[in-house]
Amino acid sequence: MVSATIVFQASGTQKASFSTNEIVIFTNATLNTGSGYNSGTGKFTAPIAGLYLFVKQICGNPNSYLFTEFVHNNTPMLESIVGYTNWQCGSTQAYMQLVRGDTVWVKITSSSSYIYSYRAEGTTFFSGALIHRS
Repeated sequence: MVSATIVFQASGTQKASFSTNEIVIFTNATLNTGSGYNSGTGKFTAPIAGLYLFVKQICGNPNSYLFTEFVHNNTPMLESIVGYTNWQCGSTQAYMQLVRGDTVWVKITSSSSYIYSYRAEGTTFFSGALIHRS
C-alpha cells in the first residue's frame, strides 16, 4: 500500500548550462516521502491520484534570461522567466490534478540558459506535495 503522505523536495542540478527543451534534473532529493521523485530523470510520478501542489524556484546567472515551465505528461504548464540582472530568482507554483502514473517535471524553454546554484545548496529547487487524495 502506498503512503497517503506524498511529498518531495529536490535541489541542485547536474550542470549549469541547458539547451531548449531540456529537462532540469534536480539531483539532491532531500525529501522524497512516497518515492515519487526520480533524481535520475528529474521527473515526479504520482504514486496515487489526487490534487498536488508543485513549486519551482530557478535562479539565473547575470546578463541572461532563463525561461522554464512545468510539464505535465508532455503538456506545457505555466512558463516563467527570470530576468536579466544580477542573480535573480523566480518561483512558480501550480496545482495539478493527477491520476496514478502521471508525470510532472521542469523543462528549459529558452536556448543557452544558465542556472545558478547548480550544486545542492537549495537556491534552485523543485518540490511537490499531495494536498488532497482523490
